[in-house]
Amino acid sequence: MKLRKQTFLLVVVVLIGLLGSACNRGAVGGGEQAADEEGPIDVALITDSAGATSLFGVSNINAVKMAVDELNADGGVLDREVNLLVRDSNSDPELGVKLAREAILEDEVSAIFGPVSSAVAVAMTDVAEQNQTPIFFHTSNTQTLTAENFHKYAFQVGPNTTMEGRGNAIALQDEPYKRWAVIAPDYEFGHLQSEAFITKMAELNPDAEIVKKVYPALGEKDFTSFITSILAAKPDAVYGALFAGDLVTFTKQAQDLGFFDKVFFTSLYETDSLSALGNDAPLGVRGYSRAPFYAIDTPEIEPFIAEYRERYDTYPSDWAIMAYDAVKLWAAGVEEAGTVEADPLVDALEGFEFTSLRGPVTIREVDHQASVPVYSGIVTENKEVGFPTWTDIESIPGEEVWLSEEEVTQLQGN
Repeated sequence: MKLRKQTFLLVVVVLIGLLGSACNRGAVGGGEQAADEEGPIDVALITDSAGATSLFGVSNINAVKMAVDELNADGGVLDREVNLLVRDSNSDPELGVKLAREAILEDEVSAIFGPVSSAVAVAMTDVAEQNQTPIFFHTSNTQTLTAENFHKYAFQVGPNTTMEGRGNAIALQDEPYKRWAVIAPDYEFGHLQSEAFITKMAELNPDAEIVKKVYPALGEKDFTSFITSILAAKPDAVYGALFAGDLVTFTKQAQDLGFFDKVFFTSLYETDSLSALGNDAPLGVRGYSRAPFYAIDTPEIEPFIAEYRERYDTYPSDWAIMAYDAVKLWAAGVEEAGTVEADPLVDALEGFEFTSLRGPVTIREVDHQASVPVYSGIVTENKEVGFPTWTDIESIPGEEVWLSEEEVTQLQGN
């Protein structure tokens, strides 16, 4: 009888210990690893490296691996090796949620980087909040990540959709075009970014009007009907929020229909898209982007370009530059905080001044948005690089186009 009682008490103690461990994991997520200040620091890159967004996802992977290798070569972070886990969410929000949960609860990562798709990002950010795990967005840029869906563990190192749309309107405000059409992918990023452009253009140029808006699905294979419907509306200019594989496909089909001879066009003609298009790139259109290597003039960018080319035999795209910046921001924040624990890291990064590849940026406290610029320019042949880049480059400072703190606070309250 006495032995049976002791056995029962032992079982109770073990069960209480297991329950406490499970509860702690559910409460702090990535904080499990933080309690162990020795051994590797695990971080995860969850990105979209297949399908229409594959151009961006591959660049994410290349740059994050490069950044982690550099950190480890310099002794790691807090004298600990950084271990990178890479997962493909395939532009699927449900898969993104699953992978984020696994990374936090099973792999016990201290931070997450990614993804490409804003739809996936919105789904994943909820998981990061629930598990109090820092998440760094560098390619997905929907405004909701820093506004309506904002939480203190989320950080953005790219210009968000509002900044990008407003920046493009500023760059184009003196153009003589009055009749505008819009083509954008039919999901969160496309709608928010194009609406930000429309709103800002109406403010800057009241005579401008929108005569047509079309929203093809992400991954659309045949843009013919969208192109012909735009041309039928007889616009002077077309604002595009197409990108990656969709923009490449659209451009080739639009060339065949004489589209670029009939209207002024601007879209996200960044490094990967222009490299993929090569001789098919429409010279004279206006491109915009977030971190074109040839538009950046900082002491940090040249050695980065050289090392990236040495490793991957190609030029770094915007998505590589911003992903690299995200990892280096996380590492600098951890060193500043003296720990990988989430809450001290957040405290260290709010208002943090960081030297990125694009130059000095500040992480704004109210929404954790980095003060990064929006770039635009004219697509022009570049024989030295081997594919078209831009001339007549403009850089719109982030502080001129981001939401005011009052706007942010109102949206976060909603």
